[in-house]
Amino acid sequence: MHLAARLRELRARRGFTQDHVAKRLGCHESAVSRWESGSRFPTGEDLVALADLFEVSTDDLLGRVKQFAAAGSALVDMRLLERLAAASTADEFDKLVTGNEDQAIWLPVPEGAVIIPVAEAMRLTRKVAEKHKTSRFADRLFRPRS
Repeated sequence: MHLAARLRELRARRGFTQDHVAKRLGCHESAVSRWESGSRFPTGEDLVALADLFEVSTDDLLGRVKQFAAAGSALVDMRLLERLAAASTADEFDKLVTGNEDQAIWLPVPEGAVIIPVAEAMRLTRKVAEKHKTSRFADRLFRPRS
């Protein structure tokens, strides 16, 4: 039932109608209605299209908290990258970069990496840091740059 609620939430957040979603996916509005009511489940192809439309992962749509990341891929902040690409001058580009110094545009994904909610990441890393609290790196290694 998570999928039905998630689809309704994402559609409402974007201000889309069921008809708009159906047209973007090339299906009938009644299919979208059935997915959102939980009486039918979208095909794998439709799940991928829904994830692309709402800019989320299929894992997110299906309610999975832990998302496995493929080694050799990268996590990219596409919105920031698009803003940088749209900068019309070097000064505008520089202002965007300095205004976002605390974040990376992209990060390589190492083998074995998973994407989890921030609260869970903080809980897990605090547990490890607490085990090694005498280390000079325990405080800084397990939190985002600030």
